[in-house]
Amino acid sequence: MTPEQYEAIISILKEIQYQGGSDPYRLVLYLVPHIGIIFGTTFLFFLFQWWHKQKMALIQSGQYKPWSFDIRLYSFFVGLLLTFTGFALSFVFILVLGRSMAMLGGLIPFAIGLGLLTFYKLHR
Repeated sequence: MTPEQYEAIISILKEIQYQGGSDPYRLVLYLVPHIGIIFGTTFLFFLFQWWHKQKMALIQSGQYKPWSFDIRLYSFFVGLLLTFTGFALSFVFILVLGRSMAMLGGLIPFAIGLGLLTFYKLHR
């Protein structure tokens, strides 16, 4: 980090402090996402480690049975879910906010859902 960048960061932090950024609740609000990400990552790490150890123990004892996954049925289910959720979100955003960038919050899941339904129709 160059001294100029350091000074710029310090000046921005001082401006935030003068605008009322020193309240304790703001610090908590800024820390919540970081703590959530750290907790979630740690939780997922130990969950995957536990699943791996469980699968290895089943393989060693000869009780492991691989399960089949029907990608076509899964794409149909998720496609329907995303299509109707995206349609509903788009409809509400258009009614409330009009034509704005917020429509992407509904159009993106709608498009993904249509893509999954197309995959379902064209697969096999």
